[in-house]
Amino acid sequence: MKNKLLIGGIAGAVILGGGAFGVNAFADSSNNWNESDAELTQEEAETIATEEVEGLTITTVERDEDDGRYVYEIDGSTEDGREADVEVDANSGEILKVGRDLTDSQDDQVNENVEITKEKAEEIAKEEGKGDIVKFELENGHYEIEMRDGDVEYEIDINGQTGEVMEFEMERDDE
Repeated sequence: MKNKLLIGGIAGAVILGGGAFGVNAFADSSNNWNESDAELTQEEAETIATEEVEGLTITTVERDEDDGRYVYEIDGSTEDGREADVEVDANSGEILKVGRDLTDSQDDQVNENVEITKEKAEEIAKEEGKGDIVKFELENGHYEIEMRDGDVEYEIDINGQTGEVMEFEMERDDE
């Protein structure tokens, strides 16, 4: 009887330990590099972000590699409830990107003053991607367009003032 309990206990420990390892490995899958690879610690990057965005409460921090450089992607919200994200170079401390949601009235005002028409934005998107437009939004003064061509999806963000393609992503469904 003692042997059965001992074997059961060992098996349980192995299963739990393996499960914990699996969760830990999954949780770290978005972090492409170790903090020791960078000059700045996560805490230093968080300090830079909170100094840049007044009243920022940080909710998530991810480590990513962008254009060959290590970055901290810091997401959170401000005291007035708007979302904000800050991208900090993990070696230089340079702020690479700051994104803040606008209030509804600010968003409406920005959207009213775009120079690029919906038709022109669609034309630009079709030059970049292929297929049918499945989503089309004007938000914060730029067009967010999703297109689908079979099992390929395109996401294209276009500046509503200049027509510049600000972001382009192409993904293949692996279903």
